[in-house]
Amino acid sequence: MEFLETSFGHLAYQKHGHGKNFFLLFHGFGQNMRAYDAFLQLRKEEDCFLVFDMFYHGQSSWKSVKQKLTKEIWRAIMLQLMEKEGIDKFHLVGYSMGGKFSLITFEIFPNLTQSLLLMAPDGIKTGFWYNMATFPGVLNRLFKHVVFHPKRFFRIMDVLYSLGILQNSLIKFVKSQMQTRTMRAQVYFTWNVFKPLKPDLGLIIKYLRLNKTPVTLFTGAYDTMITTRNLKKFSSKVPQIITCELPCGHNTLIEDTFHHLKKTKKMLDDPTIF
Repeated sequence: MEFLETSFGHLAYQKHGHGKNFFLLFHGFGQNMRAYDAFLQLRKEEDCFLVFDMFYHGQSSWKSVKQKLTKEIWRAIMLQLMEKEGIDKFHLVGYSMGGKFSLITFEIFPNLTQSLLLMAPDGIKTGFWYNMATFPGVLNRLFKHVVFHPKRFFRIMDVLYSLGILQNSLIKFVKSQMQTRTMRAQVYFTWNVFKPLKPDLGLIIKYLRLNKTPVTLFTGAYDTMITTRNLKKFSSKVPQIITCELPCGHNTLIEDTFHHLKKTKKMLDDPTIF
């Protein structure tokens, strides 16, 4: 286990391999670096995988909820990491929340990014939880109340499901992320600290087109959180993007992406991944 000691918090990561072909792997909400254990089988001898615990996850910590994670701070953290590890260029791999971090890292360092592999990335078309957490004033306080006093909210969700307004898979996902007070606190503090991080999609598309950066986008056919349809507007504007919809839901997309790559005998940085 390695730690990047910054003035904002401690970023934990594990380094796999000693090659100079660097991959930065960012997991989703509620996960940790172990989410990418299977992906380690895809590493080649010349590769070096840096697999992270995002702040408020695993062994990483953030010093103060009053200090928001801005793009400027993330840029400083990444520059510190690159100096420590001797990184001059890198590939980005991100799932869900980690996909948003991949997009923002690309936005900040477009000329240093060699490729992106995105799995149901957040930040392209945001969902209910993100929007609710970023609303000001009363609605933000409502979000906090829901997180720390969820029983009434769960009852409302069950009623909406019985009326056919909410899908059962969405309810299961929300409840799975809020089973304990610790998990609910993670929801609240994560989204409040991370809420300034909004990818500039126009700028990202411009850089992707200009640099012709290879992009691979995986989605799940049964994913009701981040759907293929919701990402279509973005993907249609990137001519070189490779898209693949796998027969799975949101929660198993990392595992199913690994099996797809292993079956097709493709590596993470292969621009002809299919």
